[in-house]
Amino acid sequence: MTAQAPHIEAKHLNFFYGATQALFDVTIGIKRSNVTAFIGPSGCGKSTFLRTLNRMNDIIDGIRIDGHVLVDGEDIYKSASNVIDLRRKIGMVFQKSNPFPKSIYENVAY
Repeated sequence: MTAQAPHIEAKHLNFFYGATQALFDVTIGIKRSNVTAFIGPSGCGKSTFLRTLNRMNDIIDGIRIDGHVLVDGEDIYKSASNVIDLRRKIGMVFQKSNPFPKSIYENVAY
């Protein structure tokens, strides 16, 4: 039996808010149809990591990402990546509402 390739994979992922590094060399593979939990104290980077999986951090000024995030083997941070298609595959549901700094219409449309 061959090992199942990860559906989502982060390789040496580093994430920065300006000069502040929030994620440090994250490498993980997540298989399709598996339940995966990220547990840790407030401020440890759980939400930041999850937002990298569907590029929700893109709307934040001054961010920088090093490393790779692959979905079905495709690097989602390549310039040719279709963000709309990605977000159709990978959605997020927040514990609390987390609107973007936009109008209600723009938040719903986004």
